Amino acid sequence: MPTILSRSRLLINNILLIISQEAVMKKSNVITIVCILFVVSSIGASYNKSVCGPDLGQELDSAAQKAYDLRMQGKVDDAKAVLEQAILQNPNNAATHYEFARIQLHRALGIGIGSREVLFDMISDAKNQINKAVELNPKNVIYNFFSGHIGFLQAYLSLMTGDEPKEKLLEAIGAFESALKLQPDYYPVILYLIELYSQFPEESGGDKSKAEQYVLQLEGIGNVFGDKARSILLPEEVDKVDYWQKVQKKYEGNADILEELGKAYLGVDKVDSAVYCFNKAIEIDSEKKFLFLDLSIYYSFLGMRAGDNKELLKKCVMSGDSAIVRYIESKPIHPMLAYSFGVRGKFKFFSGDQEQGQTLIKEAETLDPYFSRATGAPREELFIPIGEISKKHRYLMRPF
Repeated sequence: MPTILSRSRLLINNILLIISQEAVMKKSNVITIVCILFVVSSIGASYNKSVCGPDLGQELDSAAQKAYDLRMQGKVDDAKAVLEQAILQNPNNAATHYEFARIQLHRALGIGIGSREVLFDMISDAKNQINKAVELNPKNVIYNFFSGHIGFLQAYLSLMTGDEPKEKLLEAIGAFESALKLQPDYYPVILYLIELYSQFPEESGGDKSKAEQYVLQLEGIGNVFGDKARSILLPEEVDKVDYWQKVQKKYEGNADILEELGKAYLGVDKVDSAVYCFNKAIEIDSEKKFLFLDLSIYYSFLGMRAGDNKELLKKCVMSGDSAIVRYIESKPIHPMLAYSFGVRGKFKFFSGDQEQGQTLIKEAETLDPYFSRATGAPREELFIPIGEISKKHRYLMRPF
């Protein structure tokens, strides 16, 4: 019997994709909320203080900083206006183009029931903006890194909509490899490259031999990244719980391994064991509280497939809502708080509490009119301060 993990992979392979629609009751009307599956599975990261790299080459730009500050306050349109004026006055400032790219992706996640054409246009504009930033400052690690993420997003969308993704995938790979050349110890980038080379078909730009080379490179370093790298290439039938239990014996008390083991348990629907691992990970590293966000995402996917099983749906709604409340208690940054209220609102709608659901959605819109309507959480790279780059890793092709 397929697990929630394998089912969700079949459903999305997880990144931004408008495929399914959730019919949600609002008073006597049915409103359709587009389910944007962005994982980022990222989905979501810890969204706390990030680590600054040694050679980022990031311009300190007042307009870009002002726009970022406005965006973090939920004033996305005001931020966009600031950057439009700044670019008009000086089109050769890379920092403003970088922040504009992030704004466009932020807006794309929040368009909700907007047309797919509008969504694709926003993402395309984000790619054009980050390309300009890279052109103006090609030695900036952050710009190349973010270009890789948007390139991957475009490649995946092409694959899912029947277009040829090879050109876009190669662009994404090229951007990530440029970032790696600028910062050779940037191990999360190597993990992204392993995913891209191994998960895309060969005719679309995938290359399992190159993925294996990168895996061997990380295994040679002898840390957790090597084990994560090897896990990406494991066949579907391999017992992931057993794999991470064996790895755990090498790294007793390691929060990252407990996170991976917990997610492996979620992959086979052993929720109690997963929650135990997550709680232990959080005891070691308080920034791991985003794992409750992952748990809510798990219940969202499970609830989508509940069908006529009302008891299962009720359990998913109650457990998912409890998980997102625990994440909210960690006091996430403004956009993630808005996203969390939106998730709670959807859970309330599904439970039949239309009034509370609508109240939560309005709270989310007040915090950020462009809060992400995604099932999966937005990626950390969208919200970290200008001049900082996250050292945390979130899989591109997994739901959590």
